[in-house]
Amino acid sequence: MALPKLFRKTQVRFSAKDDLNLLKEVLAENPYKDKAKWEAVAQNVKKNVDKVFNVTSRRVRDRTQLLLQQFQKENYEALKRSGTEEEYTEKQQLLQEIQSLAEEEDIEQKEKAQQKDKDEHSVKLIRKRAMEALTPVKISNGRLYSFSVMYLE
Repeated sequence: MALPKLFRKTQVRFSAKDDLNLLKEVLAENPYKDKAKWEAVAQNVKKNVDKVFNVTSRRVRDRTQLLLQQFQKENYEALKRSGTEEEYTEKQQLLQEIQSLAEEEDIEQKEKAQQKDKDEHSVKLIRKRAMEALTPVKISNGRLYSFSVMYLE
């Protein structure tokens, strides 16, 4: 069942100039560092376009990902469909820079995850050594009464 027009979102068509504007904003804001900046990118894109352009942060992010995927697949025909040669060249340069930003952030996130795993492993190892340092003291009848602490060097 189709939603009434009041609730349905209008389809947004990006032109070559809109894509350039979007890519410039993504490069300026770097939303890969802080995901909340996608909203700022969407607001800036709305301000810089002459037509009524209702885009959300999700739509902006999805369009950027689509352009990056086409660029990575070397699908230059899809990128070149509309616009002049200068716009196409500028779009390629912007996409290359955005791809570098995304890759740098991805590497940084992986390094943080590795550091977290390393820290967790260290904590587990320290806990294990601390538990091994506690040795039970038994009396003659074999019952356990207390622990003595053995210091590891």
